[in-house]
Amino acid sequence: MRRKKKKFARWVLILILLTVWSVWDLSQAHKGLSRMINTYPSYKYESEIDAVTAATTKVSIVRSDDTTLSDPIPVNDPSLDYEQIEEMVRRAVELAGGLYMVHPGDMVLIKPNIVDADPPGSGEETDPRVVKALIKIVDEIDPGNMEIVVGEGSPVPINYEMEYNEYYDHVFWGKLWDKTGYQDLLDDPDLEGINFRFSNLNCHMPGPDWKDGDPWPPDSAWKDLVLVDVPGGGQALPQKGKYWVHKDVLNADVFITVPVMKIHTPGMTCALKNQIGLAPSCIYGFWKQMGVPQNNYEYRLIHEKQAPKWWTDKEIVDLDLIAGVDFCVVDATMCLERAKDLFHDKSNQVRMNMIVAGADPVAVDNVCTRLMGMNPDDIEHITLAERVGLGTNDPEKIHIKGADLEKTKRRFRKSYFGGGEFGQGNRVWLLKGPYDISGIEDPMDHAFIPNEKDLAPQPGEDGWSESVYFTDNRIDLKDYFKLQSGAQVVSYAFCYFDAPKNQNAELWIGSDEALKIFLNGQVVYDYKGTRTFPDDKFTNDKKTVFIKAGENRLLIKSLQKYSRYDFCINICEPEPDPDYDGNRVFGLKFKTTSAVTGINELRQNTIERLHLKAYPNPFSQTITLQYQTAKNSRVRVSIYSITGQSVRTFFNQFQTAGLHTLQWNGCDEFGSEVPPGIYIYTVTIEGKTEQRKILKNR
Repeated sequence: MRRKKKKFARWVLILILLTVWSVWDLSQAHKGLSRMINTYPSYKYESEIDAVTAATTKVSIVRSDDTTLSDPIPVNDPSLDYEQIEEMVRRAVELAGGLYMVHPGDMVLIKPNIVDADPPGSGEETDPRVVKALIKIVDEIDPGNMEIVVGEGSPVPINYEMEYNEYYDHVFWGKLWDKTGYQDLLDDPDLEGINFRFSNLNCHMPGPDWKDGDPWPPDSAWKDLVLVDVPGGGQALPQKGKYWVHKDVLNADVFITVPVMKIHTPGMTCALKNQIGLAPSCIYGFWKQMGVPQNNYEYRLIHEKQAPKWWTDKEIVDLDLIAGVDFCVVDATMCLERAKDLFHDKSNQVRMNMIVAGADPVAVDNVCTRLMGMNPDDIEHITLAERVGLGTNDPEKIHIKGADLEKTKRRFRKSYFGGGEFGQGNRVWLLKGPYDISGIEDPMDHAFIPNEKDLAPQPGEDGWSESVYFTDNRIDLKDYFKLQSGAQVVSYAFCYFDAPKNQNAELWIGSDEALKIFLNGQVVYDYKGTRTFPDDKFTNDKKTVFIKAGENRLLIKSLQKYSRYDFCINICEPEPDPDYDGNRVFGLKFKTTSAVTGINELRQNTIERLHLKAYPNPFSQTITLQYQTAKNSRVRVSIYSITGQSVRTFFNQFQTAGLHTLQWNGCDEFGSEVPPGIYIYTVTIEGKTEQRKILKNR
């Protein structure tokens, strides 16, 4: 009898285990299905990303204790008044090079960050005193004749937008601009005689006779909104390269973004992230990923709605390309760490008493990220913005004026939300495979490539792919290799990275299945099981490793049997406090090409300098462009705007070695004369690009 009970218990246990396995397997299948439903490709070849990295730029940091100010006070002093803020803004703008892009009679759009109905100085909204100072500075260029527009598209509805709101029931936001102090600017005696107005970038504002409670025809909201194409086609694929924006954004001669420096779900929000406010909520919804019933929810910002694909950072970059940011003035007087505090208990406020300014939004965000104790290379919208030509993320090209960054920075606690526990995993890889594992007892210990630990490949050689850039932290091997469900394979992913010094670091690793990691020829991680790799978390495991100064080799060997086929990896600074951990090693740069062909064998760089010349510079009508090639090569010669938008490509063809000269008449591809300003003359040969700034006068 006892034996029968034991046998029955054994069968019950087996049944339970089979049930658990079935549930887990179905969950993995569901994940795979959700991945398959998302039809957007997860990668691009790096050669397809036509970007120009900006030349050197200036970013200013002005603190309230700056001794050049007339009344310096400590950076933690809450008594900071308007006169001190105005003086800080003026000095920051001047140190950053001034508003040289603003001309008499221009329409200047000033874009603050207005989110919640908090009072001035809360850290949630751009302090209206910073905007007031900027209005005065712009007006002084041509007093009384400038058209100054203060525009924002809030994610929460104000009174006359409520009928477009289906989800957000806090009607006390109705006086959003009033409670944040902006309406007071209209009656400010210091601004008397200045031609400025407010613009609700969410919609067409009702006329002066409209009163609370009056009916508002649904189509009237959209009268001032225009559907526009993103220069270059756009990065957020679900948006299909088009966004609705207010006509004031398109009509502005100069766009000045005035954000708050704070932590937010994409890692941080500052100069670049501020342009998410250009997407009008009366079309995209309250919040902006909801859509509105008036157009059957046709438009919405995707954000996390297509997990495990994340599109927020790409939407930020798209909207920045549309805006064409000309200058940034960052309100870092009161900042916020962590995510926003929903209960407004002010526990996440960080007083900095500081203004940051610059003409390059990517460089400004680089500096602000470092001021908050984080690594700019961990913030996708910063690195992606550089890739598409919006500015420079290279600290060696950013000249900081004013306060010392190292003496000013402090560590901000990171967001509770937003893309896993660390910043941005490596996204550039060389790939090889896949290899069928049929009949191989232990495929992870089987060398499908001889001497796999000593591999040091170059792009496109010996069966390795070109350099591949993946669009999110998950390196989607199933998508890249076009694998069918049920495929059982092994493949390899490889990259190099340059480290600034010898040090211990942490590998932050995520995968569903077996993963073996080689670092400089040594196995440093070998996982052979199965596990859950959640959509909202990119880390299953951490491993302490030693990285050497200079170039290192990183090889990932990955197994596919049951789950979706992807992995994620970053190399982070050791940090025991979870409020601050997850920073990629500062100065570490991933790459897919090397100056080394073997283990320690030097490879000579065969591309010599191109000796770019441009004269006369500045020019008014015609400029001569000159360059020199050392050998017969394919050459591309182009002109870009300072924001990285393509203006004209002269040719992309094979040329013989020697000195080459051509002339540019200041016209774009269509024969239209381009406006005065700074342009980038670039010559690309065999993947190496050199560039010079040229200035076109009126």
